[in-house]
Amino acid sequence: MKFVLVGISHKTAPVEIREQVFIPEAGVGECVRRLVDRDLIESGMLLSTCNRTELYAVASPEATADRLLESFGLWPHALPFEAWRRYAYQLSGEEAVAHFFRVASGLDSMVIGEAQILGQIKKALVAARQAGGLDARLEIIGRGAIRAAKRTRHETGIGRRAVSVSHAAVAAATNVLGDLNGRHVLLVGAGEMSEVALRLLRKQRIGNVYLASRTFERADQVAQPLGGQAVPFDAIDEIIGDVDIILTSSSAPHHVLDVPQVERFQSRRAGRSLLIIDMAVPRDVDPEVAQVSGVHLLNIDDLHTMAESNREERKAWVPAAERIIDDELHTTRLALEARESAPTVEALVHRVEQLRDGVLERHLSRVSPDQVETRDAMRGLADALTARFLHGPVRALRESPDPTLEAAVMRDAFDLDREPS
Repeated sequence: MKFVLVGISHKTAPVEIREQVFIPEAGVGECVRRLVDRDLIESGMLLSTCNRTELYAVASPEATADRLLESFGLWPHALPFEAWRRYAYQLSGEEAVAHFFRVASGLDSMVIGEAQILGQIKKALVAARQAGGLDARLEIIGRGAIRAAKRTRHETGIGRRAVSVSHAAVAAATNVLGDLNGRHVLLVGAGEMSEVALRLLRKQRIGNVYLASRTFERADQVAQPLGGQAVPFDAIDEIIGDVDIILTSSSAPHHVLDVPQVERFQSRRAGRSLLIIDMAVPRDVDPEVAQVSGVHLLNIDDLHTMAESNREERKAWVPAAERIIDDELHTTRLALEARESAPTVEALVHRVEQLRDGVLERHLSRVSPDQVETRDAMRGLADALTARFLHGPVRALRESPDPTLEAAVMRDAFDLDREPS
């Protein structure tokens, strides 16, 4: 099996690069399907989040990592191949599987121990499965990654006090503005990050909190139970003079705030400063907005340092988490090896049972049907000898450090690829 990983993450690429290769949730299944259809991969899963876009795949024998990047229009924006080569990483074999397990467990996240990544991986697996892109091998690896993540969360303290992007955004607002008491906030986007941010802001004795989304009903569904006020997306201009902070986390493929808009906002604010925190990838806010007078703009990479407060405490749990991952890697390896050896085991058992039945029938034909006990004893002896004979070879196949080589030797030794005469 040729298991490969190609991708970029917050460790190798800034947000202005990551946003160019971000794949919306609705498009990941189609990307996987097209790769399978082009025979570049036998199965695969595409994980695309704020901090990473990674393809995990059982690659076709002729598919190199470069071909996976170069030969397929996977990404929504035309990132030149040389830029990909600069920012991308490529892993294969057990190294790629181990990386997948570390990602699922939150060890490779911008915020060590964050839990959101596991839900994103589960959604990516579902999308690949629905697109016909998962086979039994990747299912085994996916289940192993989920087990490792769950055990890491339950058996270590690595997720304790971990802060999400929303936590970091609220912390950043506090760092920039000081006390948030009485400050008015506009949230743009009605997804999970806005909902978490609204909950956190309410604990800060914040002033008015407005939530704008292109779907007003969704905005109202999120805002109302938490004491926020939903507003139509096109009504932002009417309330902007009232707010001190804007937090954006929409899923728009384009900027929702640009320089002319923000300049217009500021012209009505009598010189009051405006803090804008862009939590989205792709970015919601044109980076040139940072040049507008009175505006302080932060993006998701700027929030990284805000998430460092409990990092050392969580890092202390990394060795324990790595041991769990090693344990689950071993379990997954055994499951994959058992699957790889299964056809040979089945062929060996079938061949030996055919030989047993042929010899047994010849000898039973010499025994009278009335001699029931003798006939039963002969069958029992044949079954026992067959089981004893098969035990060693089957065990060797299942426990071999190289099941592929062991299977080849076994098929040759027992002539399993020849039809019995």
